[in-house]
Amino acid sequence: MSAGHLLDQKRARKLLEQALSGGEIPPAFLFVGPHGTGKEEAALEFAKTLNCSPGGEPVADLFGASESETSDQGDTGQSDTGLFKGVLGGCDTCHACRRIAAYTHPDVIVRMPLPRPRSKPADPADPTEALAFKAEHPYRDPEIGGSNLSIGIADVRAVTRQLAYAPVEGGKRVIIFREAELMREEAQNALLKSLEEPPDHSLFILTTNRPDALLSTVRSRCRTIHFGPLPHDTIVTWLRDEGFTLSEEFDCAALARGSLKRAIAISEGGIPARDEALQILSWVIDGRSPQALKWAAGHTFKSGGGAQVTARQVLDELLSLTRDVAVIQAGSDVPLMNPDQDVLLRSIGAGATAGAGVEALEAVIAARGEVDRFVNLALIYTSLFEALKPLGS
Repeated sequence: MSAGHLLDQKRARKLLEQALSGGEIPPAFLFVGPHGTGKEEAALEFAKTLNCSPGGEPVADLFGASESETSDQGDTGQSDTGLFKGVLGGCDTCHACRRIAAYTHPDVIVRMPLPRPRSKPADPADPTEALAFKAEHPYRDPEIGGSNLSIGIADVRAVTRQLAYAPVEGGKRVIIFREAELMREEAQNALLKSLEEPPDHSLFILTTNRPDALLSTVRSRCRTIHFGPLPHDTIVTWLRDEGFTLSEEFDCAALARGSLKRAIAISEGGIPARDEALQILSWVIDGRSPQALKWAAGHTFKSGGGAQVTARQVLDELLSLTRDVAVIQAGSDVPLMNPDQDVLLRSIGAGATAGAGVEALEAVIAARGEVDRFVNLALIYTSLFEALKPLGS
């Protein structure tokens, strides 16, 4: 199942292909954009480009360019190392490309936020099971249990120790850190030396939807590539092609916010945590903060990391709802992120004090950042519900 012909990230593709054809590839990239817009897929395609073995036939790459479309750019054949000159994507048929897609290539290392091992907390987390799921379900994220999901210093050190050795298969070693916003500060500092003095044979790619959560010293050492939300029609076409049933009453593509992964989740089971976010918003604007705090208390002490997961999901939904209220109060014609809640949101915007939408949005953004910094959830919820009170009439 591939979205290769549909992902509409022309600017990102152009910048990556310029880097490939420029003769000198930066030692580190930062792929920035909303969740589910092709950042990790692009990272894997870049790794394929650098490690593709001779003999495969070029096919359409991640962003929809075929051999015929790029023939006017000059030689699109392979170099001695199998690199497609100036074109993003490998052949997808050679042994190297297939192993990269399966997350089993020895020179393409992928790490993601995982719970700390309980038996040996100082050891790196093992991503094998999560990556096996990703290989089988490219456009879904694995359900990961455990508390305090993060990329820790042990994970970074385990990766950087490999940099002293040449790539196993003589190509380019590519290290991908998914959801880098959840990399702990000490882990980011441990990564800095490798970013400052990268080996010639290694390349780092960090993906994130919140670059502000990364240290400025890390960001400054990476070339940033921006990924925008996917167009509505792109998501609709992909869902139809993959056999999803689309409801006329419930436009999951319109609610997906440009994220293919979110569209899949919505089409299969609704919007995670949205009902909770709407309920909290209702309680707060009706002056029933005790009910909201009671709900928060029930989710603050979940075992297995469920509290952190719930907090992120609920705050992400609250962020979109308060953003829409701010848009309405500003009188902007920007489309709402929650068009099915148009009546409710306009009612809140009309009844709230001037500027309350913007203030509420800022409060939710701050709370979301505090969750990623592992601030006490009880304090986060208490402060947030207080900050949302001006939305009430």
